[in-house]
Amino acid sequence: MSPHIRRRQQGLTLIEIMIGLTLSLFMLAGIVQLFVSSKQTYRSNEGLARAQESGRFALEYLANDIRHAGFKGSCTSKVNNLLNPAGTGYDATLFSLDGAIMGWNNSAGTYSASMVNYAANTDVILLKHAATVSGVTASGNTPANANNINLTSASGIPADTILLVADAQGCDIFQNRNAATANSLSRGNSGDPGNLNPGSYNFSHAYDSSMEIMRFSSVLYYIGTRTDGMRSLRSIRYDTATAVEEELVEGILSMQILYGVDTDGDLAADGNYRAAGDVTNWENVVAARVCVVSISAESNVATGNASFDCNGETVTVPAGQVAQMFTTTVGLRNRLP
Repeated sequence: MSPHIRRRQQGLTLIEIMIGLTLSLFMLAGIVQLFVSSKQTYRSNEGLARAQESGRFALEYLANDIRHAGFKGSCTSKVNNLLNPAGTGYDATLFSLDGAIMGWNNSAGTYSASMVNYAANTDVILLKHAATVSGVTASGNTPANANNINLTSASGIPADTILLVADAQGCDIFQNRNAATANSLSRGNSGDPGNLNPGSYNFSHAYDSSMEIMRFSSVLYYIGTRTDGMRSLRSIRYDTATAVEEELVEGILSMQILYGVDTDGDLAADGNYRAAGDVTNWENVVAARVCVVSISAESNVATGNASFDCNGETVTVPAGQVAQMFTTTVGLRNRLP
């Protein structure tokens, strides 16, 4: 074998190895950069999707109860309240369909003691209405002085649930004292807050089997901060003897609500939307304009500090989190023409 051929088979020089390693490092850096960029894009898109989902769910919860505020079935007269006003825990604001909507602007309001870590400078709203109970039918007639409402089958309605019964002639609110397995509803005067003495206080009128039997819904919505620092839309339900507090939607940074007020008796907001503190008569509220700002659960998925004008309030998003703002205007069907 010639010396020339032997020299060609001696391998790479140090310079060639260094050049090869340098090129490999550049290629590896590019691959890593592409991976990191793709992962960051994925995290940003996922955060945005979660924020959008949370905002839409929050509006759905709020819009449904705002839309039905004040609903009492076919009843067009004032509700006859058979709950015991002297009973433990009775609160006319919570347990009456009078004032079906009420709010507090940037304040925890009257019921702050029941709230879990209320988030400062966010709005609170209280909504009340009757909600249909599926499959519960009265059996026969119910005299005005009756203590019980007989049913065609077990009610499925737990004891202490507050109910509203109604027809075109009138409506009554009371607390059921019978178990869910009973074939009747009782308005006995025990329990909290309990009912007025049936022997002295009657239903507004006699009912027949076509009476509507509905749950009374009284819900307070607010923004609370969890132990991990994440804010969420929370609710407190007051439709039984015990208030029930729960988290509904995580990632809701702020809620701001303006109320459409009818100022001239035409049952329209007349373009007049104002904060809760400027509402002088809640019976004149015919619509609500809701704004929520939702954020991603993960941080470090966005750059800068975004801010939103949410119904006139500036809401600043924590650094590194993706956010979206959602707004909707909802009319109170039971106050519109």
